[in-house]
Amino acid sequence: MTDRKAVIVLSQSGQEKMLGLSLRQRLILSASEAGWPEFWLYHPDRAQAQKAVFELSADRRILQRNIHLRILGQKEARDRLLSAAGNDYLLVVDDNLVLDPGIFSKLAESLTGFNQPLARIEIRGKDGSNQLCPGLLLVRPGAGLELVLSQVLAGKSVSQIEVGSDLALASLVLPTGFAVAAGDRKSFNRARQLLLQTARKPQDGLVARLINRRISLFLTRYFLYLNIHPVVQSIITLAVGLLSAVFVGYGRQLLVPGGILFELASIIDGCDGENARLTYRITRTGRILDISGDAVTFVSFFAALPLGLYRTYGGKTWLYLGALALLSMVAFYLQLINYARKTGLNYNIVAVVKEVEASQDKPGFKNPLDRLASRLAFIYRRDFFSMAAFILIVAGLARLAMGLVAVLAFLEAAYFYFYSRRKLTAGLQRKGELP
Repeated sequence: MTDRKAVIVLSQSGQEKMLGLSLRQRLILSASEAGWPEFWLYHPDRAQAQKAVFELSADRRILQRNIHLRILGQKEARDRLLSAAGNDYLLVVDDNLVLDPGIFSKLAESLTGFNQPLARIEIRGKDGSNQLCPGLLLVRPGAGLELVLSQVLAGKSVSQIEVGSDLALASLVLPTGFAVAAGDRKSFNRARQLLLQTARKPQDGLVARLINRRISLFLTRYFLYLNIHPVVQSIITLAVGLLSAVFVGYGRQLLVPGGILFELASIIDGCDGENARLTYRITRTGRILDISGDAVTFVSFFAALPLGLYRTYGGKTWLYLGALALLSMVAFYLQLINYARKTGLNYNIVAVVKEVEASQDKPGFKNPLDRLASRLAFIYRRDFFSMAAFILIVAGLARLAMGLVAVLAFLEAAYFYFYSRRKLTAGLQRKGELP
């Protein structure tokens, strides 16, 4: 376990809430995830420091991560910190600093082999220029640490600390990210917008990037203001998805509202994950509920659609197509569960889609069918098929949507059967369990 420590200089601005967390709360949780387990909090008014420690210690996320919070007072506390600092760098930071969530991880990696006594942090921008990370210093014990701490105890913020000409102030440049000192309303709003964008996922499909994620991030900002837990959001999303199935199952004048609700469920499905990532509330329960909710909504909607078409247009053809689609979906998910259990892949169709998309360059997966499957795998992403179903149903083409679903679900299950067998066989061969 690392013995890294950080000094958090408290201010009025650090109490401000941004996307569900106070600024100082977010700093501590982010640094903790990157390997800083101990934080010394300083405020000229000791009562304010005690109040901050009390409030932070009541946070379940702080408790679950076994984060240690201490109060940095005058000489006695300073001497204890100096003696406990060890040989690692001490991180000294203002509590109104808003950082890209990956900054502390990049900083922890960059410290390997770095041996300058005193350093400020800079972040390289996309244009190649470096941006100063305000209000953050790295100090090695015995190399100006006492000078830095004495200025902190004198009431200076980290951005106001002066080291003089006797100490060399180096720069540690991190590759990407952002850092904003939220000292006024303009900088606060800018930091909030930058932070909100970090809730996007790199594996988002085209529809998610251009449409769904824009709407879900807008909604997430207000969900966080209401302090709605991610698990509750997952339940709400599931409820909307099931309601869409009820509507399309009824058919007639409710087909279009059902299609609209199905697309709405797809959009707000991103909100629970955004909430969890922004507020450090990612849990196993949340992951399971999110993945299983997606599957239940998908199967329920397309199992109900043929019933709605039968009620609207008559003809048992829709029931037969629905039966084919339902059996194909069940077969696919049973295969997915077996494949995930044997390979450690997430029980998530997005993970399968990503793997299929990347498989065309691997040995044994270069035939024309595999290349075609890798290029068309995106149509099985929830954002795409939900949008496609929504457009077709609203356009009065629900029957075409049902026919496509029946065919594509069958092809998905059939292809994944042969794909998963080849992948599992290749894995056993690599392990030497098969010739």
